[in-house]
Amino acid sequence: MDIIRIHRLELDCIVGLRPDERVHQQRVRLDLGLHADVAQAGRTGRISLTADYDQVAHEVEALLSFRRYHLIEMAAEEVAAMLLGIHDGVQRVDVRIEKPGALAGRARAASVEVKRRRADFPRSLERTPHGEQHVLLDTRESRLELLRIEPGQRASATEHMQRAGAAEQGPAECLYWLLSGSASGEQGWLALHLPEGAIQASAGSPSHLHCPGPEAALLFRCWRRTPRDH
Repeated sequence: MDIIRIHRLELDCIVGLRPDERVHQQRVRLDLGLHADVAQAGRTGRISLTADYDQVAHEVEALLSFRRYHLIEMAAEEVAAMLLGIHDGVQRVDVRIEKPGALAGRARAASVEVKRRRADFPRSLERTPHGEQHVLLDTRESRLELLRIEPGQRASATEHMQRAGAAEQGPAECLYWLLSGSASGEQGWLALHLPEGAIQASAGSPSHLHCPGPEAALLFRCWRRTPRDH
């Protein structure tokens, strides 16, 4: 299997257990390996037949910047679930996350590395009035899913937490961006494959998404929960 690698991607996010780590972002570094067959991309020059590493970098940055992690282990798990969920041609991902400041004065850095395959994230399907939701990963801190809206249908951007999670799990916010098709919201048309312009909404907000067609709209959505005992 071929491998697309991103070396030492640097970004800032909330990650850690100490009080100061819960309010101040810190720098992390990531090494990513995406295992996929890129032979057709190499022969045709079509980027649609591979995983665009620039797009991948934007997706990872959007997710980590939105979330507020307690452990880099959870950050690595979510990155793996998100990449395997979004990129159909990727069969396995290797994610290494390094915290340079974790052991300041004692070690150069602390890191976690995970290797995940599609079978590690079995999807659950939920039918909705507007289409369906494929749940990629669901934990007490977050929920990652693919949201499909059928042509002519309208969906609440925050429907899942309104229906179940918000009252049980504590306050929640969601982040979403468009993967295919077309959709519009209160802020206008969503740009395709533009996670750096991803939209955030809070549970209970009036934010809605509309798919005008002619094809269904597919979005990635991440819920950030705030468990009540944190």
